[in-house]
Amino acid sequence: MEEDIPEEVVGQLPGIKYFTEIILEPFDAPKRALQLVKKMTKILTQPSHGVVVDEQEGTILSLSGVKRLKTMSPKDDSSFLQMTWWFMNDYTFIKDGLDTFLDVMEATMPEALPRRYGVYEPPQFKWAEKGKEHFIQFVSENLHEGIVWYPSKPFTDVHIGIPDKVGPTREGFRSCYISIDFLEEVMGQPGWPLEIKRFWLKTSELLNPFYGEIRRGWSPVSGWWWRGLPKRLGNAAILGKPYIDLWPDFIKEAKQTKGGLFYIENINEDYQDLHSIIAEVPEDIVQPKNKKKYSRKWPFEGPFLKYK
Repeated sequence: MEEDIPEEVVGQLPGIKYFTEIILEPFDAPKRALQLVKKMTKILTQPSHGVVVDEQEGTILSLSGVKRLKTMSPKDDSSFLQMTWWFMNDYTFIKDGLDTFLDVMEATMPEALPRRYGVYEPPQFKWAEKGKEHFIQFVSENLHEGIVWYPSKPFTDVHIGIPDKVGPTREGFRSCYISIDFLEEVMGQPGWPLEIKRFWLKTSELLNPFYGEIRRGWSPVSGWWWRGLPKRLGNAAILGKPYIDLWPDFIKEAKQTKGGLFYIENINEDYQDLHSIIAEVPEDIVQPKNKKKYSRKWPFEGPFLKYK
C-alpha cells in the first residue's frame, strides 16, 4: 500500500508507490544468505525504478542507472505544461501558507524550489547561500511587486501572484494565483506523471482553490484577472467553492479530496485533455471571449468595485 511507504523514502525518487519488505532470519544467517538477499533487492529495484532501504544499516541506496531525473537536452522550442491554482485567501497564504508550500515542494518536488530568486533578471539571491528563511522574508517584503523565481529542471518557471487587493476592484475582479511551468518531456520519465499529480493535489489541499488545472501551454485565464472558468479544460481540473455548486456534472465524475475539493485528472504517460471524460464547461460559468465581460452566472462579489 502507498501509505505504508516510509516517510524518509517519499521524495527519493518520483512516483514511488509500492513497498516490498524482505526479512532475513535468523539474525546470524550465513553471509551467503545475505548476499542472496542483496542480489534479490537489485533484481526487484532496478527495473521497477526504486530504492533499497537497509534498516539494519540505516541507509537508503539508489542503484546504478536509477536516477530521479534523466538528462534533458536544452531546446529553445521545448513544449511545456503548466499547473495553476486560483484562490482567494491571501492572508492565510502570506501568514503560514508559503512556509508549508515550500515544505511540500521540498518533500516531493525539490527541483521546483528557487535555485535563484530576486526582483529583477538575473535574480540576485541564491537559495543555497541564503536559505529558506531569507526567501520567505524576501517574498513577504516584495509579494505585490513580483518575484523572479528560477527553479531547476524539469521546472522552468514559478510565479506567485498575490494582488494588493483581492476581489472586486475598479478595473475588475482579482484573485490570488500560483503557476508552475515544467517541461513536457519529463512526463515520459519513470514516476514523474504520478509525482506531478501528487504534488498538484497536495498543493491544492493547501491552497484550497476555487479552481485549479494542469494543461499544455499557457492558461487562457489572464493571471489574477478572473472572469470565469476556461471554456476548454486541460489535462486536470480541480474545483472548490463556489464552483462545486455550479457544475453538478463535474462533481458526478470527479474524485473528492479529504479537504472537500473535487478533481478529474488524466495525468499519465499518454495524457489527454479531460473532454473525453467530462462534457463542455457550462456556458453560464465560462469566461467570455470579450475580455471586458464576466461569466453570466457570477459566484463572487462584484466583479467591479462600485464608485462611492
